[in-house]
Amino acid sequence: MPIPLNKKVVLPLGTILLGLLVTLMLANSRPNVSQRTMPEKIWPVNVMRAKPINIQPKISIYGEVRAAREAELRSVLGGRISDLNPIFRNGSLLKKGTQLLAIERNDYENLAIEKRADLIHAEALLNELRSELIFEKELLKNSQRQVELARRAFDRTSELARQGTESKKAIDDAESNLAQTEKDKILREQKVARLGSKIKQQTALHKKANASVATAEQALADTLIFAPFEGYVADVQVALGQLLVKGEKIGRLLSARELEVQFELPEGDYGRFTSKKEGQDQSEESILGRPLEIIWELGSEEHKYEATLTRIGPELNVDTGGVDMFASVDQKAVESGLRSGAFVEVLFPDFEYQNVFQVPIRAVADADHVYVIREQRLVRLPVEVVGKAEENLLIRAKILSGELIVARLFENIGPGLRVKAL
Repeated sequence: MPIPLNKKVVLPLGTILLGLLVTLMLANSRPNVSQRTMPEKIWPVNVMRAKPINIQPKISIYGEVRAAREAELRSVLGGRISDLNPIFRNGSLLKKGTQLLAIERNDYENLAIEKRADLIHAEALLNELRSELIFEKELLKNSQRQVELARRAFDRTSELARQGTESKKAIDDAESNLAQTEKDKILREQKVARLGSKIKQQTALHKKANASVATAEQALADTLIFAPFEGYVADVQVALGQLLVKGEKIGRLLSARELEVQFELPEGDYGRFTSKKEGQDQSEESILGRPLEIIWELGSEEHKYEATLTRIGPELNVDTGGVDMFASVDQKAVESGLRSGAFVEVLFPDFEYQNVFQVPIRAVADADHVYVIREQRLVRLPVEVVGKAEENLLIRAKILSGELIVARLFENIGPGLRVKAL
């Protein structure tokens, strides 16, 4: 049986109206809950009070004490050790000039005697030639006078012969006498010249003999080995009766009165000290002579000494990037027992910073800003990190003296947060 048209329209409309009625009833029947505002979170923070200061921090570096002078002792000559100083042992403190050992001297003494005899012989022969030369020069002068007399006699005889008062034979005799005296003169001159050459030769031989004597005496002196300076002995490698070869190492000597500390200054700090900044003309020369403090921990005791920066290494360390520094240690450190090889702490004075704030490292965010508390809220301020003092940073910023600075940052920190200082 077909449904009438009015029923087809009324049934869907009725369903819709019923759903709206139920929805309104549910909405009217829900409890009336009043809206409440959540309280703002207050963040507790660690703070420090800002106080501008003038400070010269010290960079802590570790280094090693070493002898400023170190000599490797070697035998200049070869030979058997005939005498050995009993104190020439590892660890002994030797005074300058202390005899360490002696090499058998007989051969070297005989050689020195032989060379001295050669020198005496060469000197005597040289003196003989010089004396002979003096006499020959006197004879040469006499020969020159004989030539002059013979020439006047020849001229006089020739004049008389022209006048017819002298014979031809007289002229020949006078001429023959002149020729003979001239011959004697030439022979004397030749001998004087020859003696002069011999004296030059003998002078050279005398100098050679003199040098040989000096060499032989030096070799004789080298049979005795002495300590070149005051120091501690190390690496002794000899015994009485041992046969040494030329140049053989017999030990080392470390300076006892001249100690220095070698340490490595980081590349960044080295760059700061040698750069031009804030009107300061820094260079390697300007940091030389800088006073340093040395700390030597000996057991439970701490010893402090003074030192002076004296030298800078010629190149950077390719592994660490640092620069080697050398500082001479005060004499008091030596007298108190500081020895080569000690591991020490070096306090290197930094620049003096004026009107800066000293804050913990964890107080600076991204190395360029800090947070201060103003009206119980955080304010972010830019800063300039100018230096470091132990575990703190030195900063410059537009911070008022007495303001509270957040000393330790925390996660989600940001400007505008309400905080409470602890």
